[in-house]
Amino acid sequence: MTALPLPRLGELFHIGWVVRDCEAAQEELRTRLGAGPCLSMGEESLFDQVLVHGKPVPVSLKIAFCALGGVLVELLQPLDDRSPHAAFLAERGEGMHHLAFVVTDFDEQLAAARRDNPDRTLLIDGTGPGNPFRWVYLDGADARGTVTELWERTPQSQALYDSVRELVRR
Repeated sequence: MTALPLPRLGELFHIGWVVRDCEAAQEELRTRLGAGPCLSMGEESLFDQVLVHGKPVPVSLKIAFCALGGVLVELLQPLDDRSPHAAFLAERGEGMHHLAFVVTDFDEQLAAARRDNPDRTLLIDGTGPGNPFRWVYLDGADARGTVTELWERTPQSQALYDSVRELVRR
């Protein structure tokens, strides 16, 4: 059976990188690779309306975005041990965790990603009504270990996307 091609995801929004210390990672990116500017999203980003592996689990992270050669790097520091980010850090150490895309055809993209593997796990499901827009992390087991993040393009996600993308234009 030949797999049907996925719809094109479009432009990459960011590369998610799990780190132990968000501030130290920003400084290292600036010093060693000339990254910047960086935008911290505050001391804590709490995602309390998500499902982790299908169960309601609040996820607490420190997040920063850094411009690096025309690409955005999202630095994610787990602030507890409940998130897939914390599990990634414990199992693999710091490193690239996911590729994120903002998509206009969210339902089609999600269905297509699961078409060839109906049991494909949603590591994080942010599609519930308490979220400002729908987003998911798709397990990377059948994508060489790389998680794919999909954001639904809405006015709210577009505003956040635009403010963060402005970093690479500076």
